[in-house]
Amino acid sequence: MRYRVGKVTLPYLYLLSATILLVGLLVLPFISGIAMSLQSMKLSGEVKWVGLGNFLMLFRESRFATDVRNSLFYILGNILLSTPFAYGAALLISSKFKQAFVFRGIFLLPWIIAPVVSTVLFRTMVDPAMGPVAKMLSTMAGKQIIILSNANLALITVIVHSFWRSFPFIMLFLAAGMASIPDELYESAVVDGANGWKRFIHITVPLTSNQLGLSLLMVTIWTLHDAETIYAFTQGGPGYSTETLAVRLFKMSFINFDLNMGSTIGVILILISLVFMFFYLKLSIGKDMEK
Repeated sequence: MRYRVGKVTLPYLYLLSATILLVGLLVLPFISGIAMSLQSMKLSGEVKWVGLGNFLMLFRESRFATDVRNSLFYILGNILLSTPFAYGAALLISSKFKQAFVFRGIFLLPWIIAPVVSTVLFRTMVDPAMGPVAKMLSTMAGKQIIILSNANLALITVIVHSFWRSFPFIMLFLAAGMASIPDELYESAVVDGANGWKRFIHITVPLTSNQLGLSLLMVTIWTLHDAETIYAFTQGGPGYSTETLAVRLFKMSFINFDLNMGSTIGVILILISLVFMFFYLKLSIGKDMEK
């Protein structure tokens, strides 16, 4: 009997240290963050329970609406640019082209480089004094253009930078999906008279939809929580034109030291992430049921 009990409990004892570490680093901070979002701390150190007061205060702000809008633009712009480029790059590196391995290394560079380093590179390109992109726009417009001082151009710049870093990740998922597609399907389509575009639309895209959905979900959550690159670029400016929810959280928590409001924004970000995950799981389950 003792041997049987030990045999059953031994695997759980092996997992105990990892479970304690997981609870200590993830579960407890998560619960603490939710508790702090429902409180307000005064300068005297007095903690007051405010319930949903912090959330209501945020929802009444025009700045919060701007943050939500910028976050959506940031995500949608990244996805709309990354998806077609990722498909094109995946087709290229998955082809039988002899020099395809060279392009694999080139396409992976944006993903390998540290975010802050790539941000510095992009800032150099749009620098009004020596940046080639800024000089080109100034030549076309006939006057000097400071890109990061223009609300629309600054937002476009951070979106392009996010796309540049994200599409290699999606490319890897799509390339893995394309590698699992049998060659016989393409050969049959050629016999039926389907051109390259029709083969791509009716074979490649449907059979890589699961990989695309999973990679887009991960990129969406990463983009939603991305604060370091935008802050390194513009610090959310000019004004609040490039300030997303993640940047606002960083400012409130680590610059203004308002941890209660920062925790409130963090809870909102988690809820939005759960919504994205819910829709992805719903689509995946729907596809599995159709099959």
